Amino acid sequence: MALLLVLVAVMALSLIVAGLYEASQPNWDENTLARARYQAGLLAESGLAVALHPEIEKGDFALRQELGPERGFEARISSEGGRIPVNSLETERLRDTVTEMFILWGLDGATASTASDSLADWIDTDANPLSNGAESSYYAGFDYPEFPANEPFTSLDQMMFVQGMDKVVRAQPRWRDYFTIYSDGLIDLNEAPWEVVMALTGTTEDAALNFVAVRNGDDGLSATEDDNEIADVGEAQALLGLSDDEWTEIAALVTLSGTVKRIESVGRVGEFSETRVVLARETQEGRNTVLTPVARFRE
Repeated sequence: MALLLVLVAVMALSLIVAGLYEASQPNWDENTLARARYQAGLLAESGLAVALHPEIEKGDFALRQELGPERGFEARISSEGGRIPVNSLETERLRDTVTEMFILWGLDGATASTASDSLADWIDTDANPLSNGAESSYYAGFDYPEFPANEPFTSLDQMMFVQGMDKVVRAQPRWRDYFTIYSDGLIDLNEAPWEVVMALTGTTEDAALNFVAVRNGDDGLSATEDDNEIADVGEAQALLGLSDDEWTEIAALVTLSGTVKRIESVGRVGEFSETRVVLARETQEGRNTVLTPVARFRE
């Protein structure tokens, strides 16, 4: 009888222990995931700290570091000027650029023009819609009498409220990668995607693709150490196949070195990763280069 009681007690304890293990397993897994993501976030911040040093240039080996088994960070330095400054779309040439880019994404001309004109109407200060745009009378019909804001966008997400942008989003889910509210207002030809280069300059698709290929170097990737940064206006004009008159039309809208740097840092712990982004304005103070953060994101 005593032996039977002992066996029953052992079985009961075993069931209790097994139950406690099963109950605690989800919390244990959740805590492990939280720790991994937290550590990955710290590594991403470390990458930002390295990339923000004024002596570090894109492609520098210090931007990619392994700090232990299956853990490290990789930071990428580019220019925010590679994106279209959406708050400058009152400029007709930039508005035409956006229209052409939307067409390259598969929209028809009327739909593309509706979206670009409506973006411009959102930020201008008058109540007169552009030929294909939208002012308060349009949005009032959808119970949004407070639209458009008639002031600059403060977030790219606000663009989704604009007439025609629903079709743009369906055509290009990564549309946010092509616009900015933080650049210096000029389009950096050393960073812009081929669609932006083609739409802005009016060059051919082959010329735009070749321009980007030459710029990115042998590995075909931007922001790496073999990049062939184009520093001469004449070289850029020749690669794009533009006449002097054609270049003059866009000269005031472009740069070959944007002043707002975009730094994306990915921290990695095993299979988990965290991304941090900092935008920093580059200025010269005497002989020193100074990077001043103007925005940061968590992706």
